[in-house]
Amino acid sequence: MYQHRNWQGELLELPAGKVVCVGSNYAKHISEMGSITPKSRSSLLNLKRHSVIYDSRCICLPVLAKSTMKPSWQY
Repeated sequence: MYQHRNWQGELLELPAGKVVCVGSNYAKHISEMGSITPKSRSSLLNLKRHSVIYDSRCICLPVLAKSTMKPSWQY
C-alpha cells in the first residue's frame, strides 16, 4: 500500500486528501520544455492550496510575486 512521505522521506501519519503536481508553472521551466512562455505573468499557474503537504516551513514568495499578487476574481 502506498504511504505518503514528507520531503525528507519520513512517513506522514495522516492520509492526503488531495495532491496537485504541476510541471510547467514557471516561465524558465516552460522555456526549458520548448513551449512558448506566456507574455502575461498572470497566465502562469502557481497553485498553493490550503491542503498542500509541506514540511511546515514558511512558504516564501519571491518579491515579484508579492508585488503582482491580485485576487483571482480580478484576472
